[in-house]
Amino acid sequence: MYTLKSLLFLLFLQQYVFAAKADVIDIIAKNFQSVGNVTTITGDVRIKKGNDLLYSDKVVVFTDNNRKPFSYEATGNVKFTIITTDKRELKGSGNRLVYDVKKNQYTLYDNAIIQETGKANLLKGDEIVLSADGEYANIVGKTTKPARVIFSLETTE
Repeated sequence: MYTLKSLLFLLFLQQYVFAAKADVIDIIAKNFQSVGNVTTITGDVRIKKGNDLLYSDKVVVFTDNNRKPFSYEATGNVKFTIITTDKRELKGSGNRLVYDVKKNQYTLYDNAIIQETGKANLLKGDEIVLSADGEYANIVGKTTKPARVIFSLETTE
């Protein structure tokens, strides 16, 4: 059962989670806890913002002294869908995802995969750094399992 404190906390999160965009944020999870400048959301976490979706076991939001988020970390069964500024849909998964608000960039760790919907374009590695607008990506592999990139060549006539 939600208490008044939980409802106030949800309103706070709606203002600040994924603050890079000014849309409504819908967060569903089993548990919400805020201590100091750290907010922890656990249990079948689902965050929806516009057309962007994030699923994970746990999301931790780090805020500055003004309660403005500067970093988000999702761990456990991380899956996401983002729509880039040029309207491409990217789906990804991994064991951990860190979103840096200031840089507007995602870093996906451990068994990281990002696939462009409807195309052969695929990024696979131990670590993938992706700008939120989809303009750049860096992929790092392991010695035993190198990074992999698959992309389709588009022709213009």
